[in-house]
Amino acid sequence: MAGLCVLHVDDDENIRALTALAFDLTGGGEVRSAASGAEALEVLAAGWRPDMILLDVMMPDMDGPGVLARLRELPAHRNTPVVFMTAQTQDHEIAGLMALGAAGVVIKPFDPMTLGQQVLALLGNQARD
Repeated sequence: MAGLCVLHVDDDENIRALTALAFDLTGGGEVRSAASGAEALEVLAAGWRPDMILLDVMMPDMDGPGVLARLRELPAHRNTPVVFMTAQTQDHEIAGLMALGAAGVVIKPFDPMTLGQQVLALLGNQARD
């Protein structure tokens, strides 16, 4: 985990805090948080280049799939891995998110003790694909 830079986008302040704590507990990297899709796009447009993005699916104004579509328009982030975070657990919902180009999906509620390892495993699976 050391050295992994993560942008976490979620409109829920408690989820943002828990995710940052989860990465701190596993000793890994830098986590920056954004409270909305628009804020995330501003952070990325300003030049920050995370290794991956954790992206909530359900947010007001711009949902996760909308943020991903806009992200892919930014040349520096066309290939940045995105892992969706969602409470949607049906197979067709997860398959739909994967079809958008996600590296994986983390189901909420998640275990903060294993979130870092779960994300690394998803990124590792993407690297093998």
